Amino acid sequence: MPELFYRIPGIGIFTFLLLFQINAEAQLRYGGSSTVYAGKEGNLPFWFYANSDGIVEPSSTNLVNGFYAYATKRDTTIDLLFTGGFDAHGRLSADNALVFTQLFGNVTYRGIRVTAGRFYDPVGLNDDDLSMGSMLISRNATPVPKIRVGSDGFVRVPKTGGRLQFNTMLSHGWFTDNRYIDDSYLHQKFLYLKYNHRRFDVTAGMAHNTMWGGTHPGFGGGPFDLPSSLSDYFKVVFGQSASGDKVPQNEITNAVGNSVAAYEAKLGLKFDHFRIKAYRLFYLEDKVALRFRSPWDGLWGAGIELADDQRIVTELLWEHMNTKRQNAWIDTPLGRNSYYNNGVYLSGWSYEGAVLGNPLLIYGPTSDFDGGLYPISNNIIVAHHIGIQGKPTDRLSYKIFLTYSRNYGTYVDQGEGPPYIPLDEIRVDEYSSLLQLEYHVAPAHGLSVTGAFAFDTGALYEEDRLGLQVGVSWDRIAD
Repeated sequence: MPELFYRIPGIGIFTFLLLFQINAEAQLRYGGSSTVYAGKEGNLPFWFYANSDGIVEPSSTNLVNGFYAYATKRDTTIDLLFTGGFDAHGRLSADNALVFTQLFGNVTYRGIRVTAGRFYDPVGLNDDDLSMGSMLISRNATPVPKIRVGSDGFVRVPKTGGRLQFNTMLSHGWFTDNRYIDDSYLHQKFLYLKYNHRRFDVTAGMAHNTMWGGTHPGFGGGPFDLPSSLSDYFKVVFGQSASGDKVPQNEITNAVGNSVAAYEAKLGLKFDHFRIKAYRLFYLEDKVALRFRSPWDGLWGAGIELADDQRIVTELLWEHMNTKRQNAWIDTPLGRNSYYNNGVYLSGWSYEGAVLGNPLLIYGPTSDFDGGLYPISNNIIVAHHIGIQGKPTDRLSYKIFLTYSRNYGTYVDQGEGPPYIPLDEIRVDEYSSLLQLEYHVAPAHGLSVTGAFAFDTGALYEEDRLGLQVGVSWDRIAD
């Protein structure tokens, strides 16, 4: 494990303590929670553990106690903002764990933000609150520790009157879990351009994420290092091929590392009392995909947001995901790329035993699919998802998820062929739902209670799953 990684949590703690020594405007926000997740025969429904930052363990009852604290200080004399904090969760379950989902330090200066540590950082133009999850980096797994340099959200391009904005970042991270390839790295970058008009806005860009470097266990000749020099890093940045001895063949013919990338576009229409949005992600995993070899693979989304934030419905979202083609040639099985799996990085697009991207692509075997030699057992999917949220009163809010998926396993489930087993013969349908409520018992003291009901039915799992969640939380701000 790189020595620098051990310093990263210290950066967060140091910054957190430093904030109280600076003579500037300061604010401390802190709170905690205690939540129980219970399911029929111990198995939790999908939307209780999916997109939970790796906090909830899916195969047993969970008691999760959390505590967080974030400090912010602003030096107004030079427009400098310091932020630091942590978010820790102790879990009692079949797999007890202490999970730090955040532990970071952050400095922002004139539109430039530098962050180091572990922190929430999903990638994509999809909706944050109601989405089924980004296909790139979602909030399904525990965040990978990293150092990130980028713009502070969308920043105005000079001399455009705010009409043209950009959002960009570059980061370097470390995979610290137990993996097939030890000590591998995470490279990330994106660039989005946004045009603002009084009645509409258009955003487009590209995001690139690559798992690279590390130590391969070898094929009988002992471990060896994968390309990880400075020159290899620049090959990762520019998507170039590798060269040299003991380099896997697919890194020579394609590019260094295991890449997950996308072209993205988003349109927003502004009205007096509501806003309509639509977005599209074109999913990419290799050079062939850059030329739109599988144009229907990816994520669609469309929704409406109401200007009034206190009404029965404040936002409605529909999403559709398709991963069937996967750059397959004619007369070859669909799903040939086996999204999120990789022949060199056999742990796949995952971290700490959870998929880094969209959770409908399943990590680990199901009753119908086992993934063969690879950890992602189900990556040929057609899914539809509806998310609804509202705030009927100033104290009560809710969220509803309704998700339907047609699941076809991976390409190995279609047999060795030709002929190959038709997808309709291995298709498995699944329905997942969630109703989540939050009631502010004592708003002046930040005290809230939460409750949720979730239900899965279909043939993807061995049986239907039913679950309940209850919890209490508190949130305080100290100036």
